[in-house]
Amino acid sequence: MKLLYLLSFSLFISFSAAYSQKNPFLNQWDTSPVEGAFQMEDYIVWGGSVIQGEDNLYYMFASRWPKHLGMSAWVTNSEIVLAVADNSEGPFKFKQVVLPARGKEFWDGMMTHNPNIQYHDGKYVLFYIGINYEFDQPVQIAPTRELYEEAWNHKRIGVAVADSPTGPWKRMEEPILQPRPGQWDGAIISNPAPFVHEDGSVLLVYKSAPVPYPARNQDRTMTFGVATAKHYWGPYERKGEDNQIKLLPISSDVEDPYIWYDGSQYHMLAKCMNAAITGESGAGFYASSEDGVVWTTPENPAAYSRTLTLSNGETVEFPKLERPQVLVQHGHPTHVYFAARNPEGNIFNMVRPLKSEPKE
Repeated sequence: MKLLYLLSFSLFISFSAAYSQKNPFLNQWDTSPVEGAFQMEDYIVWGGSVIQGEDNLYYMFASRWPKHLGMSAWVTNSEIVLAVADNSEGPFKFKQVVLPARGKEFWDGMMTHNPNIQYHDGKYVLFYIGINYEFDQPVQIAPTRELYEEAWNHKRIGVAVADSPTGPWKRMEEPILQPRPGQWDGAIISNPAPFVHEDGSVLLVYKSAPVPYPARNQDRTMTFGVATAKHYWGPYERKGEDNQIKLLPISSDVEDPYIWYDGSQYHMLAKCMNAAITGESGAGFYASSEDGVVWTTPENPAAYSRTLTLSNGETVEFPKLERPQVLVQHGHPTHVYFAARNPEGNIFNMVRPLKSEPKE
């Protein structure tokens, strides 16, 4: 069996090496607080990237949009906000809007979403997606399907930088990458997963699909690409065969990557939209890479399930558990923050602590 895989993936990495990895998330989840980490009464809260500030407070960058507009309005009305807590599990309290709508003359002028916060040399570096569109922003009702698709096609990744988590933030005037019509990433550039190295260079994993809306009955499989830059301001250059990440030995419909680097290899936590990788649709998987371009999964890549054990002892299956963002402390993942929808339909940020002493 190993020989067959070696032959199949001889251009990449050996099957035995892929299966020698350890999955840092497998059977390592502790209980989660019933109320999650961050909620807002009148808003849907999505995602949440957390960093510990120099004042030892924990700062969460999350997305929100008006609850009365419904789930689909993220693509037209989302804005990135800041919430603060004195511990990593929260509850986090809203502090301020970070990246509001700033006008249709800007590439990200109407919407900001999916933040990922990094820190380098005294600067807080915020990667995010932004959208601009020509129609008026919805106020009373959710966007129509046609408006949703128009806005979705304009997803791009940008960078904002500040001296403090509370800003002020300097945004780039252009997105860092553009889609390539006719290529696997011809639709969008979305869902940034960066790692900023000590020298300021960046490895960035992003998500795309071959065709934009409203193309029907065409391949809309989501996959990952990788780009690098000598500095987080760019320019960014795509890397790898076809500039596309191939997850070995299984590749599937994936999204929401998060990556970090431990000094010798890169690690990824991401979501698979179907059951191909983990056996559970909408669950998460783990992969690792030596160069950030070729990623392999361990023998058991399952990283998280949509079924959680809460601090009150209840076990709950969440319809959605997405956009995992990892808090790495002292070189090890300690918490993961999720965009969660519970069975009652509430959408908020859920934190899942990892056990302090891993068990084999």
